[in-house]
Amino acid sequence: MSDLIVRLLGELRSALRFRWFGIVATWVVALGGWAYVASLPDVYEADARVYVDTSSVLQPVLGNRIVAQNVESQLAYVRESLLGVESLQNVIRATGLDANLRDSRERDMLAVRLRGDIQIRQEPVSRNSRDGNSIYTISYRHTDREKAIAVVRTLLDAFVEDTLLQRLAGDDTTSQFLDERVAEYEMRLQQAEKRLADFKRTNADRLPGTEGDYFTRVQIQREALAASNRQLRMLRARRDQLAQQLSGEAPVVQDGSAEPPPNSIDARIRQAQTQLDLLLLEYTERHPDVIATRETLERLLRQREEQLAALGVSGDTELSALGANPVYQALQISLNEAETEIATLEADIAERMADIAALESLIDEVPEVEAELQRLNRDYNVVYEQYVELVRSRETQELTQKASATDQVDFRVINPPSAEFGPVAPQRMLLVAGVLVAALGCGGALCWLMAQIWPVFVNVRSVHERLGLPVLGTVANAWLAEQRWARRRSIIAFALPVMGVFALFVLVVAVESVGPGLHQLYQQVAG
Repeated sequence: MSDLIVRLLGELRSALRFRWFGIVATWVVALGGWAYVASLPDVYEADARVYVDTSSVLQPVLGNRIVAQNVESQLAYVRESLLGVESLQNVIRATGLDANLRDSRERDMLAVRLRGDIQIRQEPVSRNSRDGNSIYTISYRHTDREKAIAVVRTLLDAFVEDTLLQRLAGDDTTSQFLDERVAEYEMRLQQAEKRLADFKRTNADRLPGTEGDYFTRVQIQREALAASNRQLRMLRARRDQLAQQLSGEAPVVQDGSAEPPPNSIDARIRQAQTQLDLLLLEYTERHPDVIATRETLERLLRQREEQLAALGVSGDTELSALGANPVYQALQISLNEAETEIATLEADIAERMADIAALESLIDEVPEVEAELQRLNRDYNVVYEQYVELVRSRETQELTQKASATDQVDFRVINPPSAEFGPVAPQRMLLVAGVLVAALGCGGALCWLMAQIWPVFVNVRSVHERLGLPVLGTVANAWLAEQRWARRRSIIAFALPVMGVFALFVLVVAVESVGPGLHQLYQQVAG
């Protein structure tokens, strides 16, 4: 710490060699700075405060049936548009700020400066406010108090009018857009319906039915054909088994208690046998009646044998003694049913094979038709959904527009455009003090810089550090009385201009604070 203090004292002693240059620089900077501060014109600030109530009365009642208006974004847009070039040009013309302008370039430059000078601030009504209500403050500074008020008044009027117009314009733009889109999608929907109907009409025989698409139908037919083949094999096996059982059963059975009916072959045989026996009692074998009766009996016996052979019965059995076999009849009925089912299944199998063959012949056409149908249905569904959504949005927008016409934004001017009679800028007292500090700093910096350009050895340590040689001793400086008085006079002469700077600073502060004011004094002197 002591080394630093020694170094600083050495630098100060070296810089004091050029103190008169520093005094001159201090006075030049101070006088020039205070003159510049005095030349700065007074600036007046005009402002206006307006309360914007964006809360909706109908929104809680209508709920989702209307679109909540984003009034905050509209206000933000209007706030930014107020600072646009076109709006600022209108403000310049309305307030007469272009009175001394010579060309459009100066007008554009003035608009750029005006954009930087105008301040539009938004403050929420409360920290916990969620309804969007805010207080907007519009402020502007200008050297002419009346022009500052005129600019703020013009901006306030434009802020209110543009917000209402922007809201109506936004509703009109949305309604126009929705009407155009609904008409467009209605036309597209009609075209999609026509394409789909024409396609179905042209490919009616190739379109998928309730069974599904092409491959699903082929698969169903093949599975049904396989099931029918399995059932056919089972029925054929059942038929063969029934036929085998039927072959082991006689169609008729003997019934000894049965009497032959009149005129039946058995009754006629019995009658012929009885007649033959009676004739043999009277005649011989060679009698014509015996021979005729015997031939008749033999013929009747042959006929009965033939009928018994047809019934599958052998032996000398009367037909009247035979009855129907119930087992044989049941097996015959089952066999007939099996044959009927087999015939039906064979017809079904043939039909299914024909259907499969027909479907397989269309393998190169039907999938493409189904894919095209799916694409047309997909396009139609997309257009239909968009059309329904747009119609629903248009209805919502119409209701929203009617609600917006009733539920307007409320503007309440809290503070009308006004300005204090006293200027708000520049802060001359602060600038005057700043000029003093800057002047002293410039003087000191100039002394230090010159000391760095023309350095000297100020103590033994600097000699050792600069030359790198050991210092064996020092010789003290002995001042004569005249030299001491001369040194004191030099110090007094140096202190006087320094105190003069501070005295002038006190005078400048007094003129600004008591009167008449630096700028007024500057105008009197310059005028």
